[in-house]
Amino acid sequence: MHRLEKMLSELETTITQGIQEGVFPGATLWIGWHGETIKCAAYGKTADKVYGAYKPIPTTTKTIYDLASLTKVVATTNAVLQLREWKVLSLIDPIAKYIPQFGTDQQKAAITIQHILTHTSGLPNAVRLFEHYHGERQIIEEICHQKLVFAPGANCLYTDLGFILLGEIVWIISSLRLDEFTQRYVFNPLEMADTMFAPPESLKARIAPTECVGWRGGVIHGEVHDENAWAMGGIAGHAGLFSTVEDLARFCTMILNQGMYKGESILTTGSISDMETIYSSNSEESYGLGWVINAPYFMGDLASKGTLGHTGFTGTSILLKPMHHLAVVFLSNRIYPTREGPLLNPYRRRVANIVAEFCQC
Repeated sequence: MHRLEKMLSELETTITQGIQEGVFPGATLWIGWHGETIKCAAYGKTADKVYGAYKPIPTTTKTIYDLASLTKVVATTNAVLQLREWKVLSLIDPIAKYIPQFGTDQQKAAITIQHILTHTSGLPNAVRLFEHYHGERQIIEEICHQKLVFAPGANCLYTDLGFILLGEIVWIISSLRLDEFTQRYVFNPLEMADTMFAPPESLKARIAPTECVGWRGGVIHGEVHDENAWAMGGIAGHAGLFSTVEDLARFCTMILNQGMYKGESILTTGSISDMETIYSSNSEESYGLGWVINAPYFMGDLASKGTLGHTGFTGTSILLKPMHHLAVVFLSNRIYPTREGPLLNPYRRRVANIVAEFCQC
C-alpha cells in the first residue's frame, strides 16, 4: 500500500475506533505538510444520541468547536506578542504596571508578562472563581487576591489565572477587548471567518455542544464551557474561543510560514522563534511563550524540543513541527455529554504516531 494511503487508512481506523468506544461523538482533523493539505476531514456526529432538546447532526469541516485552552495560543499569546512588536508592551513588564491592585506584595509585584506566558508566575492552577464571583471585574479582583504557590520563576505550573490577566492587559493597552483585538489583528487578516468569542445565535446550528450540566440548564451549546470564562461573559484570555478546523488550518499555516499569510505579516520571525524557544520545564513538558513544547503525553512520536502544541479541555489540540513544515489540528467535543469518559490523550498520541511515521519525523 502506498505510504499516504496507509496513513489515511490508519487515521480512519483510529478515529472511527474512538467514536465507537465513546471517547468522542465526532471529530475534525487537518494535517498540513510543506504547504499542502494532506488531510482535512470530518468524522461522526456532533453527539452520540439525543440529549434533551439537542439532536445530533453529522460533523463537517465547518463544524464550530469550543476550543477551550487553545484560546491561550490562538488568541491571547498572539495579541500579547503583537503588542510587543508594536513596542507598547515588554515581556519583562510587571503585571502590576497595568493592573496595580495585583502587586499586593513584593513577590506578586515581581511577576512579569513573561512569567505568565511561560507558566512560571506561581499563581495556583485551578481555582473555581465562578462559584463566588461573576463578571469580569469581580474575577480580576479575586485573581489579584490569590496567594502564590511558589516564588515567581522558581518553578513551572500550568495555570489559567495569568492568561485571564493577559486578556485584561490587552484591553487596557489597546482599548479593545480581547475579542475585538484578535478579530481585527489576527482572525480577519487570516480569513478566519468562523473564529470568535461568544458566537451569535445564528451560528448555533453549526456549533458542537459540550457538556450536559444541570446547574447551567442542561446541554451547554453555543456558549463557552469553561466556568470561569462563562462567569466573565464568554470572553477571557484563557478560554472562550470557538473555531473550525478549516480556520485553524489557516492559523497553523501562518505559524509555519514564519508569521506570514498571503503576503501579510501577522507576527514577526522573532515572535515565532520565541514561541519555539524553551523558557521553562517540568517533568511532563516545557514551555515557550504560550505554547507547550516536547510533551509526549499528547504529542506521541512527534514530541521533540522542536515541537510545539497545546490542548483544550473540551477535546481540541494543535501540534506544530516547524522544522518539518508539519501541523496537525484535531477538534472534538469529547466532554459531551459528560467529562467523565474515556481519556482522549491515547488517541491524540495515536494520531501523532501515525503522522510521524508517514512524515518520517
